[in-house]
Amino acid sequence: MMGPSLKLQGLGVTIKGMTLLQPLNLTLSGSLWHGIAGPNGGGKSTLLKAIAGLHNHRGQIELHWPNGKNNIGYMPQLSPFDASLPVTALDFLRMHCDKRPVWRRYKGDPKIAAVVERVGMQKLLSKRLGTLSSGERQRVLLACALLNEPHILLLDEPMAGVDKDGREQILEILVDFKAQGGTIVMIEHDWQILQQHCDTLAWIDGGLEAHDTPTAIFDNLQAPTLGMRHAS
Repeated sequence: MMGPSLKLQGLGVTIKGMTLLQPLNLTLSGSLWHGIAGPNGGGKSTLLKAIAGLHNHRGQIELHWPNGKNNIGYMPQLSPFDASLPVTALDFLRMHCDKRPVWRRYKGDPKIAAVVERVGMQKLLSKRLGTLSSGERQRVLLACALLNEPHILLLDEPMAGVDKDGREQILEILVDFKAQGGTIVMIEHDWQILQQHCDTLAWIDGGLEAHDTPTAIFDNLQAPTLGMRHAS
C-alpha cells in the first residue's frame, strides 16, 4: 500500500460570512504521519473536514494516489450519542459498511469482523452507543474509519477521552497503518505523541502559522503559547 500525498492551494473556509480558516498552502507527502495542532477554535477541525469533503471551501485540494485507489478513512471529533437510541456498536458499523437497512444486512460480514478484531472491540458490539465510555466510542469511530480499507486516515483527536492503555492500542494500530505505507493526517493536542510519532506538524491558528517537524516547531514556540498537554 502507498498512501496519497496532498497539496492544498489557497484552501480557505467561510461559512455564513464567517471566516473559519484563512487561505493556506500546504503540501503533505504520502506514506507519512502528519500532525495538526493549534489552539481551540483555530480551524483544525475545519481544515480536516474540508479535506474530507465535508465543508465547502475555496482553493484547491489535490490528492495524488500512487496506486489508483482513493479510499479515505475519516474519524470525526468525539461527540456524545443519545443513550435512548436503540443502536448498538455493531449496528453503527453496519450502517457505515452497507447502504441497505440494518435489519437486512448480513451479520457475518468479514470486513466488519476483521476491523472489530483489529481495534479490539469484540465486547462492545452488543452495547448501545449511548452507554459506551468516551474511550469505547473512540474505538467504534476508529473502526468505522478503517472499514473501507483506506490508504489515508483523517483523524480528529483520536486520543480524546481514551485512557493510557487505549492510547497505546490506538497508536499501535496507527503505527502499523503507516508501516504498511498509509498516510495519516491527525489532529492532536498531546505534544509527546506528536513528537514521537509525527513526521511533520502543521500549526493552525486561523490559518497556517508554521509547518515543520514537531521538534522544530516546539523549539520555536513557547509551550504556554502552544497550549499543548503532556501525556499522562
